[in-house]
Amino acid sequence: MINHVYPESIEESQNYLRMTLKNISSHQLPFNPVSYLLWYEYAMGRDEQLIREIETCIQKNTLLTPETISELVKNNLTDKQILLAEKKAKEFQKILIGITKHLSDSENTIDTQSSVLETCAMELSQATSMETISSITERIITETKSIADSSRILKKKLASTVSKIDTLNKALEGAKQTAKTDMLTGLMNRRGFDQAMTYILEDIKKTHAPMALMMLDIDHFKKINDTHGHLIGDNVLKLLGKLLRDHIKEKDIAARFGGEEFILALPKTEMDNAFLLAEKIRNSLQTMRWKLKDTGESIGQVTVSIGIAMYTENESVEALIKRADDALYHAKNTGRNKTVTESNIQI
Repeated sequence: MINHVYPESIEESQNYLRMTLKNISSHQLPFNPVSYLLWYEYAMGRDEQLIREIETCIQKNTLLTPETISELVKNNLTDKQILLAEKKAKEFQKILIGITKHLSDSENTIDTQSSVLETCAMELSQATSMETISSITERIITETKSIADSSRILKKKLASTVSKIDTLNKALEGAKQTAKTDMLTGLMNRRGFDQAMTYILEDIKKTHAPMALMMLDIDHFKKINDTHGHLIGDNVLKLLGKLLRDHIKEKDIAARFGGEEFILALPKTEMDNAFLLAEKIRNSLQTMRWKLKDTGESIGQVTVSIGIAMYTENESVEALIKRADDALYHAKNTGRNKTVTESNIQI
């Protein structure tokens, strides 16, 4: 069971561990299981509500105390998972009870009808007049029709039950998809990205095709939130998400990596084409004019810094992300609003 909850590899879990310990330390929290659970889930990026609540606390400079951490874990992880599991279990239990009742009722009805037919058969063997035979025959026809009707009713009830099971199953699939989606931007979240990368890497290892990885970070995003509020910040994130979807191909994947950071995996793409795509995205964003609806006030130019790295054979996802991230931070440390490839970094 636990492997389905935390399916990441040893390398992935090591990366999450580093992020977890860094967050616990930076917020001066005790290194206990509650703190670890919260920040590990935050590092995985699969619970959108949890991420939003934590980021809201951080952006508002709210002190994250052990009591706050415990409350976040209780509301977003412990109780929510238990309630969801209990709800789905009860729904399936109700359906199964219904199936059992339908079958039991049908079995009792058919047993009664079969008993009547057996009696008719015995009476026929002893009948001596046409009137008696005709009467028994009518009873046989009536009971046979009744059996057919019972079968049709059972079939209809079972069809309805199957439909309910199908609806519940679709709801569960929807919940699974939601767990992999960033609800604000509609892109994949960190968990969805990690799963998608597993399949992409399997294909690349077979075909030996190139793959570029792009990391994007909105410049001075905290200033946008602090100056204009989180609703404006959310709108910026949404628009960048749409911009990324509009620019990538079907084979590519885009995800919100956390906060104002995004990531693109571009299979079958060489560095030159990845750089051209990055520049298209960057230029499209910086030429947009942002104004507040209520006042018409400009919020200024919104830009991104971008880092790009190319996948090397048998490399881990974490190592690839690290190189793209290094290129991204080189872009941010040398002026922002630019695209830097791993080969541009001066060692």
